[in-house]
Amino acid sequence: MKEVDFYVLSKSDKNYVNLFVCKLSEKAYNMSKSVIIFTSNKEKSVKLSEMLWSFKKECFIPNEIEPYKCKNTENCISLIYNESSLSMSDVLINYTDIVLSDLNKATRILEIVQNNEIDKSKARQKYIHYKKSDYQIRSHNI
Repeated sequence: MKEVDFYVLSKSDKNYVNLFVCKLSEKAYNMSKSVIIFTSNKEKSVKLSEMLWSFKKECFIPNEIEPYKCKNTENCISLIYNESSLSMSDVLINYTDIVLSDLNKATRILEIVQNNEIDKSKARQKYIHYKKSDYQIRSHNI
C-alpha cells in the first residue's frame, strides 16, 4: 500500500524547515532508499543542496540538482524543481504546495507542512487528494 506522511512543523522559520528536510533525507538515504526532494524552484533546490553537503560536520549527503543524472539513486539524493522531471523513487519529499498530479512516482510521500494557516490549508487539500487515492495517511507533529 502506498503511504503518505504529513510532517506538521512547530516552526516556520526557513532554516528550521530546511534543516528538518535535510534530516528526513538523511534518514531515508541511510536506509538505502532512493530519495527525491521536490522543491518549488531552483533557488530552494540550490539552498537545500548546499545544506545537504554541510549540515553535519562528520558527514555529507551526496545530492544533485536536476537535470537528474545520478546513475545509482540509492547513492545520491535528487533535488527536482520541475514536476515533469520527477521520476520513480522510494521516497518523495514534497517541499512544495503543489498537489502532485502523478501519485505513482514514489512508494512513500513525505509532505512538509509549515506552521502557518496557508500551508495548513494547502495540506488539507492534499490530504483529501491522498485519501481519495486510497493512500495510508499518517500525521506527525514536530
